[in-house]
Amino acid sequence: MKVLCLIFLITICSCAKPKGSIFLDESLKQEENVKFCFTGDMGMDTPHQQAIADALKREKCHRLFFLGDLVYPKGIDSVEDEELTTKFLSYYEPLFEDNPNLFINLVLGNHDHKGKPEAWKDISKKNDHFFFPDYYYMVDYGGICFVALDSSFYYYLNDVFETSAQTSWLQGLRARLKKCDVKVAMTHHPFKSTGHDPNDDWEGAEGALKVFLDSYVIGTFDIHFAGHVHAVFDDGKDEGTRMLTSGAGGQVRGDNKPGYIVLNWQPSNPKRVGYVIKYIDVVPTIVDESIERQEDHLEPEHIINKYVVESGIFNNIWKIIKSVFY
Repeated sequence: MKVLCLIFLITICSCAKPKGSIFLDESLKQEENVKFCFTGDMGMDTPHQQAIADALKREKCHRLFFLGDLVYPKGIDSVEDEELTTKFLSYYEPLFEDNPNLFINLVLGNHDHKGKPEAWKDISKKNDHFFFPDYYYMVDYGGICFVALDSSFYYYLNDVFETSAQTSWLQGLRARLKKCDVKVAMTHHPFKSTGHDPNDDWEGAEGALKVFLDSYVIGTFDIHFAGHVHAVFDDGKDEGTRMLTSGAGGQVRGDNKPGYIVLNWQPSNPKRVGYVIKYIDVVPTIVDESIERQEDHLEPEHIINKYVVESGIFNNIWKIIKSVFY
């Protein structure tokens, strides 16, 4: 049985299948410090992928979040897909051996949509440790809330129903988000993250994807995690939203360093979180630029303060202006 308990279900319309579930997981509230770990763009079956997986095993994360492009290059077709085993399960199922309470929350990327993305729901049903109830969902850990979103709907624009359904679900989520001390959004595609991958033509979000992220993520959430760009870095703040990219789970390109991001959260002080970017050298061993520093002693730029966006008339007007001109 999953420790995640279904709170309620939002149905977009009477003809739609149930989507956008909200889950409550309070099993971590007694921990002194909770580690939420983030990586993405993994399934390549490379030594680099093994190095990251080994590092995450040593990290002893309480929860892991995979930020899309789980299996390259064309996703998977079913739970019996051979590439699921060779490029995904063989790397991450060993993490549960020493950490049986670990859960890995999944977000899908554009490469996952080249296969049959619904197969990941079957994997979640088959193995409780992989959590993927649907393309978008929210988990409340008792003050810090994580909202997983599928940005590929806006990247490809080939499924009008899913695109509008996810947007409608987010609009209905606003009242629930006000109960969260810290709000974290997770998508595969970043808002900016330009120039970090010399072999990619990514120049930041454009078109419908940019409008979606700008209207529903940036300025609404305290933190935005993304992958897609094969690097790990802090992309700064925009409208109060800290943008962190962690897309080096399978391979880095150019001069980027391999690594992952750890978000530290203290349930006893739920409104304040800190993050650490951890790099891996070629040995591989952990090269932690902030080693020996506890969350309370992090440099100011590593502290993410609570940021509240009031849903007043001026904020609504601003959202409309952005959607029209951007």
